[in-house]
Amino acid sequence: MPRKTRASWGSNKPARRKGYRTLRYWADLHDGRGYMRHTMTVEGSKRDGDRKLAELRLLHGEDKPVPTIAQAWDSLLLPEYNAMHQSYLENPRPSKRGSRESVKTSTYDQVMSTWRVHVGPRWGDVYADAVKYSDIQEWLDGMTEQVGKRALTQLSLILDKCMINEFIDKNVASYKYRMPTKAKKHDDGGVWSLEEIHSEILPAVKGSPCEAAIILSAIAGCRTGEAVAPMLSEVYKMEANGMTFACADIPRQVDNEGRISSENDLKNEWSPRSVVVPPPWSIRLLEIRDELEANGLQWLSDKGTCEPMSQRTIRRDFNKCLKKAKVEPRQFRALRRSWRTWISSKGINDKILEKMMGHSDGTTTGRYYLKADVKIIVEEMARACDWGELATRLDDVRDK
Repeated sequence: MPRKTRASWGSNKPARRKGYRTLRYWADLHDGRGYMRHTMTVEGSKRDGDRKLAELRLLHGEDKPVPTIAQAWDSLLLPEYNAMHQSYLENPRPSKRGSRESVKTSTYDQVMSTWRVHVGPRWGDVYADAVKYSDIQEWLDGMTEQVGKRALTQLSLILDKCMINEFIDKNVASYKYRMPTKAKKHDDGGVWSLEEIHSEILPAVKGSPCEAAIILSAIAGCRTGEAVAPMLSEVYKMEANGMTFACADIPRQVDNEGRISSENDLKNEWSPRSVVVPPPWSIRLLEIRDELEANGLQWLSDKGTCEPMSQRTIRRDFNKCLKKAKVEPRQFRALRRSWRTWISSKGINDKILEKMMGHSDGTTTGRYYLKADVKIIVEEMARACDWGELATRLDDVRDK
């Protein structure tokens, strides 16, 4: 039987309770008690115990070896991301931009993917004090612009942790670099005019599963996940100046796989809102709602099983409709960009427009005082534009 070897720093033994490990180590925690023995119990396997012991050694060991980038990631940054993601799962809500309180699952997955695909394979085995400027620049040169920014940010965060824990004296990833300029072109950044939306896009999608979501994005400014999310009970009619408007509450979103978010868990704290569709498009949206209700369904973009369609399904259906009608193709998100472009010429107050987008205008008034509810928005839209006259003009353009 092979002889057991003594751990080089600390010990990792099974605890009395199944599924836990007892860690023992000597260290000065700088809490006034000096160099002494410490004991800690952690949940998990022997591998989990080894990982925690390695983290403790990096923080408190007398020899304090300079870690590799992979060791620093596993011990110093990954636990922080895991804790922030767990915080989000326990209390799903949008966090403030730049906040380190919680991270959404989509952001967490992107961080893990950046490590797995870009940072880990290149830098995992490199010691933190051996990372060189020229090597980073060469690494960035082979990436697209957005991937390069994410990867460099992650490497910089890891080296920041190493600096804080006094493993290195400088963070070379925080220097200025020549960032890559090549990009994967998913979107040309263009927009459709209101005439194109009314005369080409809406006729192309009429009767298709994506029609209601298209109307909410192109005519009411919803993001993709928001446009798929309203229930039939959240779509209602309001009247103003003799005109009929269709309103939809947006308290949630649906993701690429069709998963429904928690209430008010949207892009930011101003995203939960009510959106308004003016005539003549309001009439069609209300017709769709009534048709779905008559069929016993629950969602405005229902897939026929009383569940909402996914973003992926909506985008696929939209692209098929555009191709069939030979309409200039763009991504689904260009609909919201198009709405913000054409609506800006209709005389609506800019501060209310920002609220309609699910934004704060950045001012104290916009953040804390201006509460534009759906009644205010409907009245402002009715005041600003003669939607009936606009519909007549659009029909004339279409029929020429």
